[in-house]
Amino acid sequence: MYSIFVEDATCLGCKSCELACCIAHSSSKTLFGALGEAGILQNRIHVEPCGKGAFPLQCRHCSEPQCAKACVTGALQWQDGAVAYDASRCLGCQMCVIACPFGLCESLKTAHPSGDAFQGISKCDLCANRSAGPACVEACPTGSLSFASPEDFSKAKRRSYLVHLQKEAL
Repeated sequence: MYSIFVEDATCLGCKSCELACCIAHSSSKTLFGALGEAGILQNRIHVEPCGKGAFPLQCRHCSEPQCAKACVTGALQWQDGAVAYDASRCLGCQMCVIACPFGLCESLKTAHPSGDAFQGISKCDLCANRSAGPACVEACPTGSLSFASPEDFSKAKRRSYLVHLQKEAL
């Protein structure tokens, strides 16, 4: 199972990941096309100020997701290592928004598949429809975001730490 991991020490707070997310979830898949589309562009990753820097936050795709447990219609379900959202099953009750411990399920005004105005949600889908993986990871200029297995991420962190220790010892 792959997840998006953050190396917060290198995040510049540039919000390139937010912009890439908006573009990836637009109909046109281009910056200028996305800006011309009807409706509000809504990113599914949020760069928040944190201490002296910034930290990108997105759905953690929890293995026991509180948002999915709160969803009375099954619009949110754990599938293949991610919390998947099916707008056609959503009532717009916002229970998932209340239940998410990280505040990463958000209200979204959108059109229901039936064509009616609808209050649904927006959350990270790991760019499931992109063969290149999550757009936010690809757009990050400093490599602060990575899409990896927890084991690979931990291994890379250990290596980075050892390199840091070696430099300090010199």
